[in-house]
Amino acid sequence: MTLVPEFDDLFIYAPSFLLAESGQLEEGKALASVKQQDMILLQNVGKLRAFTPGGAGNDRKVGGTVGKRRLKKVQASVKKDLAKLIHDLYGGKLTESQFRKKAGNTMKLAWRDVFLSGLRAGGAKGAGSGKKEPVVRLGPGDDKWLKTAMQHETRYLNGFLTAIVDESFTMPLERRIKMYVDAMESFYDAARVIALPAQSLLYWVGPNDKVTCPGCRYMFEQGPFTKFNLPVTPRSGMTPCLTNCRDRLMVRSAEIREITERETTMPSRDTMLAKLKRIKRGE
Repeated sequence: MTLVPEFDDLFIYAPSFLLAESGQLEEGKALASVKQQDMILLQNVGKLRAFTPGGAGNDRKVGGTVGKRRLKKVQASVKKDLAKLIHDLYGGKLTESQFRKKAGNTMKLAWRDVFLSGLRAGGAKGAGSGKKEPVVRLGPGDDKWLKTAMQHETRYLNGFLTAIVDESFTMPLERRIKMYVDAMESFYDAARVIALPAQSLLYWVGPNDKVTCPGCRYMFEQGPFTKFNLPVTPRSGMTPCLTNCRDRLMVRSAEIREITERETTMPSRDTMLAKLKRIKRGE
């Protein structure tokens, strides 16, 4: 059976974390920071699903629709909730302490919901319709990456809330809220990678022309990647083109021997990430 490569929208938007007031986005949480054991859902251990009818390909097709719809719903809800909390803060209905607590709870619930939506989009089986129940039910230990990422993101949330409390922001607040809400997709994208079958190869594809940045050119040269050694994603902010990246990831199924060959012959994730950082600094 011939497996046809398919273009995937895993990383249409992957940047995370706002810089203070530059309007730019800081480097997101690179996949290279994710431990390999945290890139496997326990519910899928031993189940090397293939991109065949009824297999992972079908799971991702169905899950992609459910997950993306849920992501957009959560983002719209968070945008509305944050706007109301800010309105109540400035209107004197909330103290600073109450504002911070409510905003923090809102974001923690949203990060988890978005992460679960990303797992569903990556092919993990759903636990229900996604309307009232989580779209994926996590097993013990499946939320290790999520917990670490939430701790990491909370630092940036606190800075975001301080700027609101102090009214120290310079860009329009509505725009800032939108950027922050959009950045939630970093949880979604990481979850989609985590949910991919182990027998997946990811290709960095795009124009690869004269205007391609050196970071993306490096990714072209190093690929294809497995889910366990992909260091960054297009538009993650880890390449010089930042969020203006024109590239995408192409995902295809592969034989175990191909996966093993790629994991044993190419540089480690940490090595590639270090190289990308040097490229971004112009070294």
